[in-house]
Amino acid sequence: MLKKDEIRYGYNDVMIQPARRSDVEHRSQCCPFVENGMLPIFTAPMSTVVNVDNYQTFYDNKIFAIIPRNIDWETRKKMAMEGKWVAVSLNEFEEFFCNADNFFFARENHYKLRILIDVANGNMSKIFNLSVKAKMLHQKRIEIMAGNIANPETYIEYCNSGIDYVRVSIGGGAGCITSSNTGIHDGTASLLDDIYKNKQFREKHDLKFTKVVADGGIRNYSDVIKALALGADYVMIGSVLAQTLESAGDTFYKDEKTGEDIKLSCQLCYKDGKFIDEFGHSYNKLYKEFYGMASKYGQIAINGKKTKTSEGIKKILEVTTSLQTWCDNMAAYLRSAMSYCNVYHVKAFNPNNVSTVIISNNVQGSINK
Repeated sequence: MLKKDEIRYGYNDVMIQPARRSDVEHRSQCCPFVENGMLPIFTAPMSTVVNVDNYQTFYDNKIFAIIPRNIDWETRKKMAMEGKWVAVSLNEFEEFFCNADNFFFARENHYKLRILIDVANGNMSKIFNLSVKAKMLHQKRIEIMAGNIANPETYIEYCNSGIDYVRVSIGGGAGCITSSNTGIHDGTASLLDDIYKNKQFREKHDLKFTKVVADGGIRNYSDVIKALALGADYVMIGSVLAQTLESAGDTFYKDEKTGEDIKLSCQLCYKDGKFIDEFGHSYNKLYKEFYGMASKYGQIAINGKKTKTSEGIKKILEVTTSLQTWCDNMAAYLRSAMSYCNVYHVKAFNPNNVSTVIISNNVQGSINK
C-alpha cells in the first residue's frame, strides 16, 4: 500500500537544535564514551576496514571492531572464544552457535560470545528463530547483533527474539547499491526516529528491548552525532574509517610521472599533515581500496568466487587522516554537541533530551563549507 502522506527523511534533512539553556560550562564535563571507555561506534565488518592485524588498533582508539567474514573460520573461532566481535553467515550461526554439541559450550570458555549475523536481509524469520535457540542454549553467555532492517515494525521482532543489537538502514552505505537496484530503502533519520518510539515504549513498560546500531550513510562527524540524537545507541561506520591510514584496504600513491597507482607495503605514519613511510619518504596524498562485502570483490574475499548478483561496488578513496586523529576529533565534536544540548553523558544524548528539526535544502546548503 502506498503511503502517500508520509515523508521520509535522511541525515541531510535534519539538524540538532540546541537546548534553551545549558548548564554545561565546558565540554570537558561531557562524557562521549559508553562501556569500557569506548566511543559508541562499531566498525563495519568489511575486509577493507578491519583485519586481524589492525583489530586491536581500533580498540586502542576506542572503537568496537568486528572481524569480517573473509577471515578464515578457525581464526574467527579463536577470536570469538576470546570474547571478540566476529561476523558469521546465517549458516555458520546455525551450525556453530545453535548446536548443543558444539565446542562453543565448553565450560572453560569464560568470555561472552559476541556474534554478528552478517546478512543483508535482516527481516528473515530464520534469524529470529535461530537467535531464540542460541539464546536458550547459551543463556547470558552470548550477545547477538543482526540486521539490516528498513521497517520500524521489524524492530519489535528483534526485541521479541532476544537479539541484543539491530543494524538499522538498508542500502545507505557508500559501498552498497542495493537500494538503487531493488528500490528497497527508507530515510535513515525517519527510520531511527520511528524505531526509537518503539524502543521508548518498551523501556517505559519494562519490556526487553534491542539496542539500535545506525548502519550506513555516515559521511562525517555530524552524521554520527545526528544518528545518536535520533535514538541510535551506536553507529556503524565503513567508508569513513576506510579512509584512515590504519584501515585494512590496500594503500596506493600515484606516480607523479606516469600517473600509475603504486601499491605500498611498508609501514606508514601520519605526522604534521603528511604521510611518512618507515624509510622517511613523505607522501602528500595516499589512496585506499574500498568495496562493499556484497560486491563481487567482497564475495570473492569471502567465498573465493563471485557467487551471486553484485549489490556492492568498489571505490578508490583518498586517505584523509590517521585513525587516532579521527577518533580524537570525533570525541571532541560529540562533546561539543552534548554541551550545546545540556547533556552530560552520551547515553542520555537521545530524543528524550535532544531536539532535532527538519530543514530545507536552502538551510542545508548554507552550512556546507
